[in-house]
Amino acid sequence: MLQKRYQSLLIKHLKEQIDAIINSENSDPELRVFSDPALTKTFFDDLKKEYQNGFFVHVTEERTDLKLTAAYIGRYARRPPLSELRIKRYTGEYLSFEFKDYRNNGSKVLYTLKTLEFIRKLVRHIPPHYFNVIRHYGLSASRVKTVYKIITDKLLGKASDIKTAKNWRERQTEFRGKDPLLCNICQRVMVFVTAYIPIPLPLIRRKLQSAFP
Repeated sequence: MLQKRYQSLLIKHLKEQIDAIINSENSDPELRVFSDPALTKTFFDDLKKEYQNGFFVHVTEERTDLKLTAAYIGRYARRPPLSELRIKRYTGEYLSFEFKDYRNNGSKVLYTLKTLEFIRKLVRHIPPHYFNVIRHYGLSASRVKTVYKIITDKLLGKASDIKTAKNWRERQTEFRGKDPLLCNICQRVMVFVTAYIPIPLPLIRRKLQSAFP
């Protein structure tokens, strides 16, 4: 069903784009052949006959553990699309990061891009302002949660062992197994003094403004 639906929508989109290009001022000569409606119909009919089951859609197997699915969506919605741990090298002009190549059984690949190209790909994942990434339903729905909270607090009472959220240092210590601010040599707590940036910020700002006017 998904393959057939994808085929139908894609062909519809192609027809609209071809018509728009043909009727535009900068018409593509290679697409003028589609000015004949009969030829256009024949072309796409033959395409459907060639792919009678629809166009292939790459989807993973159906997940049975919904907790893992919810956790994955939650991580992607609340966190940046690329963890800082995956950034392996930065020279100012180029940036190298690591990712899993699922086409090769999930093997790790080191990929290098120009810094501006990396930023361009990264900002695609930033949702528009006021865009709701996560919506709540049921008892947590915005329009009813205040009323239901009063009822649930009376029935269940308030939790007595609420744990405070761990800070960055505590999370890194738990994840890495060692304190990230503890010096490996003198075993003293390090204090941030300054940061070295290979390219001055004004130069980066000018490059960004020229790339994204």
